[in-house]
Amino acid sequence: MPSPAVKKSIWALAIAALIAVVVILCLPILASTQIVRDSVAQQVSAWSGYRVRLDDAPEIRVWPSFKAVLNDVVLSNWNGDGQPAVMEAERVEIDLSALAALRGEVVFTKIRLVRPVVRLDESGGVMRIPAIPKWGKLAQSVEATRSLIQANPAEPDTSALPNDSFATVEIVDGRVIVLNGVNRPPVLSSVTGTLNWPALDRSATLSAKGIWHGESIAVEASSEEPLIMLAGGKTNVSLSVNSAPLTLSFKGQADIVGNAFLHGTLESAAPSLQRVLEWTLLEDWPGSTIKAAKLKSTITGDATRVKFENAEFNLGDSSARGVFDIAFTDPHSTVSGTLAFNALDLGVLLNTLAPEPDTAAPPAAPWARDLNFDLRLSANEATAGSVSMTDIAATAQVRDGLVSLDISDATAFGGMLQLGIRLDRVEGHDQAELRITAENLNGGAMAEKLHLTSFMPRAPGSFSVFLKGKGETLDEILETSDGSISASFGEGTVPGLNLESFREHNDKGSFFPLTEIADGELAIDGAELKATLAGGIAWIDTAEAKLETGETITLGGLIPFAGRGIALSGSILPPESDKPVDENGEEASEESDPRETFFIGGSWNAPFIAPFLIE
Repeated sequence: MPSPAVKKSIWALAIAALIAVVVILCLPILASTQIVRDSVAQQVSAWSGYRVRLDDAPEIRVWPSFKAVLNDVVLSNWNGDGQPAVMEAERVEIDLSALAALRGEVVFTKIRLVRPVVRLDESGGVMRIPAIPKWGKLAQSVEATRSLIQANPAEPDTSALPNDSFATVEIVDGRVIVLNGVNRPPVLSSVTGTLNWPALDRSATLSAKGIWHGESIAVEASSEEPLIMLAGGKTNVSLSVNSAPLTLSFKGQADIVGNAFLHGTLESAAPSLQRVLEWTLLEDWPGSTIKAAKLKSTITGDATRVKFENAEFNLGDSSARGVFDIAFTDPHSTVSGTLAFNALDLGVLLNTLAPEPDTAAPPAAPWARDLNFDLRLSANEATAGSVSMTDIAATAQVRDGLVSLDISDATAFGGMLQLGIRLDRVEGHDQAELRITAENLNGGAMAEKLHLTSFMPRAPGSFSVFLKGKGETLDEILETSDGSISASFGEGTVPGLNLESFREHNDKGSFFPLTEIADGELAIDGAELKATLAGGIAWIDTAEAKLETGETITLGGLIPFAGRGIALSGSILPPESDKPVDENGEEASEESDPRETFFIGGSWNAPFIAPFLIE
């Protein structure tokens, strides 16, 4: 005989089974009532605050789960007659609470939106979700939470938060478009994701994927107190964004109302900064590739300014630490701050501020017109092409299309170097300025680095260059440049010049290519050059070299940049001791006649010399 305990267990199981059968049998009856059918649409409207339009009455399904299926759902503003709907969905599947249905109530446990379309408002170039009607349950919960925050902004009473149950929301193949955005591509497409928010007073998580600007993007987000964040309070949040062009993560505090607020740790990485700019700005980026970039920083800010502290920044092979901020108050956002690099590639930096034009592609809007910079930079080491520098102090600025890079102090080739570059657009033309000042440089080391095998003095020297020209390329700028060049060198040699060979050819009285006297070095005690640039032509004011023999080689004439031609006349003057004296034994005031005169013409690549003998 079964024991009493076993009998009780059998009876309990039988009663539970009977209740289950009754529930299953009753559910279709209860769910098919007009009350439940009407309540599904009413609850959607009550939560959202929008008018809900259904083409058909909800379809109630019991197996395998108790759910309502709504076809062709449209949410619109109550007073928005004639305006596009805020949201449309091909189908909405709503899982319902069976126990609540037995009571004649409708409680959602999961909402699945199939191919929904959400429309955003656009004002001043900023897209926003349309304001939720104030009478909806979600909006009223936000308003109640806002009152709690106003009562105690530092520590609102979270125990008094609305605690209504909230369904899990799934999205399948959704799109986000701009309100009245005719003939414009979707802001987001192929959106699939899940919002898990069990109750209004509990934490929420979001996991979503979609396509933005032609790239797949995945977003993971969570908030400890989402209702407080929606009401304008601060709460702990985390966010991660993953895509091929960019990965980004944030963890800290945030609110998203009004000016908003952020405080936390940000990390981001991009294989190519150029690709990120093209992706986010929807513009082809001209010129050379801007290298990989990484950023890790503590950020604090709002909608008007964001400050990056303890920032660690990498651009290509360059890395930096420092502080900077981004201000959004002017028509163009401004990045300002101080960064200290261990190594800095000046070419990458300049190309980031003002990309080189790509003549094979249509002109793109330059970076300088979209963002302003005001940066103070320092670096232990820096490179500009093959030139290496140390102990760099520089300023990089971009303001309303004007780009400037100024190196106020640097050590290079054993001496001091200063450099300034300005790029601007004046009267519809690109204009560039270049200033270089160098003191006590090792001419031999500079010639080696710049691959100047001939004519560059291997001697200590100083020089300055200033030129201003119009054009998008270096050749165009030189061909239109105005300015000046000056240089002076001490004792050393000038490779590519054999004086004895020159004199042998000179005695023959016929012209000869410069290459025939390039098999030696010319020893000098010093050299000096002064030239004026006008309209792309360098006019030689002074060019002379003092030889070890006491003789002086002088040059004069012009060198046009366009066409790369040469038109110079030269002479070799005797030593000072050979100057004629008058009857009193004093030097005559007239200069002595040169021993040789010559003409240098042709092209830069193949110059020739035509000597003139002096009897």
